[in-house]
Order: sequence, then structure tokens, then C-alpha cells
Amino acid sequence: MTPALPLLSYKISLDDARVRASPRQDADGAPFDGPGVDLRGAEAAAVIEAAAPLLAWLDAREPGVSVRSVSVRTAPAPARVLVSLAPGAADRRPRAVRFDAPWADELRDAGREAERLIGEACARVLARRAAARAPT
Repeated sequence: MTPALPLLSYKISLDDARVRASPRQDADGAPFDGPGVDLRGAEAAAVIEAAAPLLAWLDAREPGVSVRSVSVRTAPAPARVLVSLAPGAADRRPRAVRFDAPWADELRDAGREAERLIGEACARVLARRAAARAPT
């Protein structure tokens, strides 16, 4: 298992099965200043599957809700979660709902496994980037 990098923010896009993340620091502990990390394919699918408890948390409060994406900002504290909802039948405009503490913390707790997988994937991607830049 790859150690997970702490995350500054991430967005899980359910509509197009992708994840975008910004680590808080790199593998050496230095502040991260590179381009964000994009996950697609199997890595994104695993994150979306691991986000099921987070989606269940939302569904328990608004049954039948159709989530397009979940964006999480972990720092600076407190955490903030923004949920983009798919348009409804009566109103075709997408909606966004922002959660601050304590609900943002509950959502993050529900999505901890997804957040861990994202942090691990970021570590792997950044290691590949560093290896590609290393002189041969």
C-alpha cells in the first residue's frame, strides 16, 4: 500500500467518472506547488465506489438525490464540502449545496476511504512525475 498524501482539496465527478486532487504536500513533506492530479479509469472508479458512504449520507437526508460531483476543501480548517446536484425534472438547472461544519465533517468522515484512496493515488502519480523528470 502506498502511503497517502494529505490533501488540500479534491473533486469527485460522478458524471464523467473522474477525480481531480491537489495534495497539501509532496512525498518529501514540502508544500505542493505542481499541477493537480487527475484520476480516470480504474483509479477513479475505485474512489467513486469508496465514496458510497458519503453518497448514502446525502441520500439519507434527501432521498433520491442525484449527485453530479462532490468537492472537498480540507484546509484551511474548517473543512468545506460542495455538492453539485443533477437537475431535477421540474427545474433543469443544476444546484449546488455547500456544507460547513459540523455537516462537512460528517461528510468527510463518511468519505474517509475515498479520501485515503485519492491520497495514495496522488503519491503514485507524483512519484511517476518525479521519475520522468529525473536525469538518466
